[in-house]
Amino acid sequence: MKAEQMISLLCEADDPRSAITTLFSRTPNPSDDEIHAVADRLGIDPSAFEEEIYSLLASVMGGIGRHKDVPDSEFDAKELAAGIKVEKEHTDNEEIAKWIAKDHLSELQDYYSRLDRMEKA
Repeated sequence: MKAEQMISLLCEADDPRSAITTLFSRTPNPSDDEIHAVADRLGIDPSAFEEEIYSLLASVMGGIGRHKDVPDSEFDAKELAAGIKVEKEHTDNEEIAKWIAKDHLSELQDYYSRLDRMEKA
């Protein structure tokens, strides 16, 4: 299915969550450009659409974003900054990037230092 056909199909959805479900069932790994195109066609701010996607995925997968309300001061500032930078490769939304980074850092306090060392090896 061509991208434009997919976008048209998604725009027939009753609400953003229906569009998200359709998007991920037809395109399991959509690009940022595809997500933004769908948001534009739906008349939704792309960042708001990404937040809706993240919220839906969190409710389905359980536990994702569970550390978003933990104060930033509970995390190493250098690790959190590195995490936000890394996660912004996947989203333009800084808050979503921070949620993801906090989840990783809650599991492993030096996650991004280790990731950097691994990528350099």
